[in-house]
Order: sequence, then structure tokens, then C-alpha cells
Amino acid sequence: MNTEVEARREAVVRAWRETLESDPASDDEDFFEAGGNSLLAVQLQRRLTEALGHRVPLRHIHDHPTVRGLLGLRPPRQPRPAHPEAAGASVLNLYCLPYAGSSARMYEPWKTRLPSSVAVTPLELPGRGARWPEHAKSELEPLLDDLAGTMEEAHHAPYAVFGHSFGGILAFELVRHLRALGFPPPRRLLVSGCPAPHLATPAETTYDLSDEEFTQRLRRLRGTPEELLENEELMELYIPILRADYTILDHYKAPPAEPLDCPVSVFYGRGDEDAGRDVTQPWSAYSGGPMTIEEIDGDHFFLRDAEDELLTKMARHLEVPRPGNP
Repeated sequence: MNTEVEARREAVVRAWRETLESDPASDDEDFFEAGGNSLLAVQLQRRLTEALGHRVPLRHIHDHPTVRGLLGLRPPRQPRPAHPEAAGASVLNLYCLPYAGSSARMYEPWKTRLPSSVAVTPLELPGRGARWPEHAKSELEPLLDDLAGTMEEAHHAPYAVFGHSFGGILAFELVRHLRALGFPPPRRLLVSGCPAPHLATPAETTYDLSDEEFTQRLRRLRGTPEELLENEELMELYIPILRADYTILDHYKAPPAEPLDCPVSVFYGRGDEDAGRDVTQPWSAYSGGPMTIEEIDGDHFFLRDAEDELLTKMARHLEVPRPGNP
């Protein structure tokens, strides 16, 4: 590495350290998996711009969220991970789907919060996270095909599927889609903050609002940080992703209520005005076996504010030791 590149690398590492308060584990560690988020990406952008002497676009950080990527270097080829069965491991794959506009990176911390017998597998949607360069999909069937294509391991290993809010509807439809493709059923479907499918379509559409109206609607829903809503550059990147998700949700038509080939676990927030017990209890019509429903302390986004309680209850529903006791 020449002197100029080394100096630039030191500047990138310093900006990373000042933003996350820790050094990158390697030049290939992902900024977002290391604890970064959209708001911290804005801070990193500012520090990189100051350190490198030229403006660094936010999109560049999302597209290349590693030290090596920010320097424009090619990452080394990574060895393919061994299949769990080959290593003699017995694990339950937990596929996790994010809420509207979010990245599945939000579930990365769960990899160490749930027992080692659970392999948390975030399912990233096109247009966000590591799949940022791809176009977000605004139709349900193509999105389900895309997600199913990343789940080949579910053919021969036990699994469960989890989703929050919009991700709960995706999780439900994904389980139905996998059944149509001949996959074995999951051990369990877990949904949180999500009305039963026939109650999930919003009363008023969001996808077709102007950018200003769209932002105001997000502000009323109270699920998007105000710092993000006020950052025009960041919203310019995220509104197309959110529109794609809301296009699916606003046009969603629930299938006839028939049980899945697996039981359903439902979690709702005590203070959730949009997905309380009255609209989550009807999930019982879709459960292939006794449905379990649990109240969590919090509002619609209790999975952020009451994570310990949620994960403890999820572990019990998955019949694995509680978090912290692998």
C-alpha cells in the first residue's frame, strides 16, 4: 500500500473510530453491522468529507460500507462458510424480515442475543443494506420469489420466520410462497406489531403522496427518527424504498383465511394504537395449531425499546433456552 493510500486509510479509520467509538475489526467489516445506522452514516459522511477534503455522498457510504470499500479497493474473496450439518451443528435458522423502509441489518445484534442454537438470518430486501444498489421491488410476488431464492437451506434444515409490522405480512406471505414451491413448513411463524392479514391493508394510501405529504405521514406514524426526516439528502435516498414498501402494503389483498402448516406466535405492544390485541388476535384463523399471543411493554416499535422482553418470549416460543443462556 503506497503512502497516499495509507494516509487516506488512516483518515477513514479515524472517522470510523470517532463515529462508532471503536476501530473497525478489519478493512472488510461492515459499518452498519458494526453498529452504524442511517443517522451515524450522516456523521461518518461529515467526518470523511472533512478528512478527505472532498464531499463523500451518503450513497457511497451505503454502497461501500467498509474501510476497503470507502477506499475503492477490491475486497479479497471469502471462503464459503461450511454448512451447519457438515460441522455437526444442530441449529434452527430464524429468517427475519424488517419493517417498511428498514434494513434487515437491524437484526444483526440478535445473532449474539439469542442462544447459539438459533442462527439469526436477516433477509435483506432489494434496495437497502448490502443490496442498496438494487432497485426496491414494489410488487409482492417478485419480492417473494427473490426472498425464496436466498433460502435454499430451508429445504433441509429446520427454520422459523419472523417479521415486524410490514415485515409480518411479508413473513406470512413468504411462508405461503415457500409452501407453494414445495419447501417443508417452518417450525413456527412469528409476527410482531402486525394486524392479521385481512386487517392489514391501510384505510388510506401512502405510496401515492407527494414527497412532502409522504414525510408528514411518516412523522405522524412516529416510526422514523426526526433527524432522518429533517435530512433532505437522506430522505431523497429513502423515500423511493419506503414508497416501494407502501405500494405493496397499500395494494395488499389478504388470501382466504386458511391455516398455515405451522403454528403462529403473535406479539403486540401494550400501547400500540395501530396493531393492538383487537387486530392481532384474529391471526388465530391462520395458525396451523394453537396460536400464542403475547403482550409486550411498549408502542408499535417495542422491538427496539423492549428487545429483552421480546427475545426472551421468542426464545420460549421457539423452544430454545432464553437469551443469555445458550
